Amino acid sequence: MANFFTEKLRPALLTLLSLGVGYLFLCVSTAVLYTVWFSQENHAYTSQFLAFAAICGLLFTTVSGYLAALVAQRKPVLHASLFAAMLTALYALPILLVGTLESSLVLILNVAIAISGAMIGGWLRYWQIHKYPFCDLSENPQLSTES
Repeated sequence: MANFFTEKLRPALLTLLSLGVGYLFLCVSTAVLYTVWFSQENHAYTSQFLAFAAICGLLFTTVSGYLAALVAQRKPVLHASLFAAMLTALYALPILLVGTLESSLVLILNVAIAISGAMIGGWLRYWQIHKYPFCDLSENPQLSTES
């Protein structure tokens, strides 16, 4: 039974956990950004805020993609791609099914930011694994159990 868990079930659970951790970080950081910005009485949606939010969104999705690749402990670019696909579906599906007041350009911008950031994060994790092999938790069981 333990062999089944380590060979079959553990990688699938790590994949699901990695997607959840990446999405949780993205949601919390975005919520904090908007909460801090709108906590002031005179703050509103301005073009400056939207540009700042886009830059922060790129940063947040980069960190989320990195975290998704890190938690998965294997194939960082694949897991970043899965995370980017999940974000694309989560952004696009409700808007396509229900409709929205936002323009389609905002949707395209959000999807482009999500895909770009997630893939940058996955490539950063890939680079880290290959530049510093001791950072790869999947091939060194002693490191993965201690962390």
